[in-house]
Amino acid sequence: MNRKPRHIVIVGGGTSGAVLAARLSENQDIEVTLLEAGGDHDAYAATMKEPARAAEIWTEASSLAITPMLTEARPIPMVQGRILGGTSAINGLATLRGLPGDYDQWAAAGLEGWAWDDVADTFIAAESDADFPASPLHGHDGPLPVRRWRREEISRAQLAYLDGMVETGNPAVTDVNDPSQLPGVGIFPVTIDEHGNRVSTSLAYLTAAVRARDNLQVRTGAEVSRLAVNGDRVTGVTLATGEELTADEVVVSAGALWTPLLLMRSGIGPAAHLSEYGIEVHANLPVGETMSDHLGPGITYRHEGARGGVAGPAQVVLVGASNGKDVDYHAFPIAPGPSGGPTVFNMAVFLMRSSGRGSVKLGGTLDADPVITAPPLPADGFDRLRHAFDRLAQWERSAPARALGCEQIDSLDLNAPEAAAAAFERFPMSYAHMVGTCPMGAVLDADCRVLGLRGVRVADASVMPTIPSGNTYLGCVMVAERIARKMMAEAS
Repeated sequence: MNRKPRHIVIVGGGTSGAVLAARLSENQDIEVTLLEAGGDHDAYAATMKEPARAAEIWTEASSLAITPMLTEARPIPMVQGRILGGTSAINGLATLRGLPGDYDQWAAAGLEGWAWDDVADTFIAAESDADFPASPLHGHDGPLPVRRWRREEISRAQLAYLDGMVETGNPAVTDVNDPSQLPGVGIFPVTIDEHGNRVSTSLAYLTAAVRARDNLQVRTGAEVSRLAVNGDRVTGVTLATGEELTADEVVVSAGALWTPLLLMRSGIGPAAHLSEYGIEVHANLPVGETMSDHLGPGITYRHEGARGGVAGPAQVVLVGASNGKDVDYHAFPIAPGPSGGPTVFNMAVFLMRSSGRGSVKLGGTLDADPVITAPPLPADGFDRLRHAFDRLAQWERSAPARALGCEQIDSLDLNAPEAAAAAFERFPMSYAHMVGTCPMGAVLDADCRVLGLRGVRVADASVMPTIPSGNTYLGCVMVAERIARKMMAEAS
């Protein structure tokens, strides 16, 4: 007797959702419906062909969800891709993994199966690294093509930054995903093809052959307004149009801002907060209460002449540590796409530690955008950033920086004790690495199932209990790959 296929609805076709849909549909005993609120691949053709223009397109594309994230200083513009491929379609393409200790910390908190030794093979299997195909740290046949930008592709400011940082004594790093080489300065690994074009997770995983599978339906322009909850089970979803879909299981992959919003609208979240909106509580859980992010100050510079180069905004990074060992911060220039001169660029200094005390809450009305509050910096945050500002002060005096004529627009003495705090007050920045709004251990179990309910999981940056010491893009791929494995094992 033939068994009826298990129907899985995935809410969100972003960085994680695209991966999850591709993997789950490998199993013919699973029917997958992928629902994406935004458009399809053709909606972001410009970001595919011109990675260097990503910083401009962030502020141009109507397909993006731009939300102000509040700090004590001022609102921070927050951008996420509402499109197939999600933020992997508009981000800086950087594929950093974080440190082994980040994931060992998850396991130490009781989350079995999430230690570095458990997840390392998933990172490796996801990539096809053109620069280190034979390295035990890297994969050579995964869906995501990875290589590092070449010197001839990098902008003039980034080259001056790289050469100036090396000149002033920072070790040159050939592979910033090799913990044994850190701290140091090196070139970002990025997901681009042999022609330098962006490869989002939707392009890498949802190929034409995958989308032709008869057990996979990809629907764009399909916004989900609520999860359907019957007793202690989620039974499907309701779209903004009123259409209802039933499912054996729903996986919410809408990102660290929109996943908690959807759960709360569906009665899954802090009871006191939900009661303010008259929402029936199905699971009283601390959804949205523990957001982490990489935050830090920006310093604006200029130099005469064109930007140069074709590389995306994440090119050269100083991976630093105030104690000489742990990764405390990333510092790197961010410049707009190629143009005439002069060129203005921001030197971003992001603290890798987070207090985890940010939040996502329902807005003024039930259907309004969320209210997002950035986590305050850790108590010792500015002390840790002091080390980075010392390095930047040395770089300003380096021969490559002076030869290009790099100068601050709003002069700030980087050597001053209060420089980091003053810079953060002027120009607070987010690395757009929001995580932990539905964390394992508090909202989810170690298999990312919502506590107290059946038939619903989360698979995106929301699940991370603490923030990794690096870009979270590849971490979202890792989470989706691992959840897909767990779900397929259950279906067999």
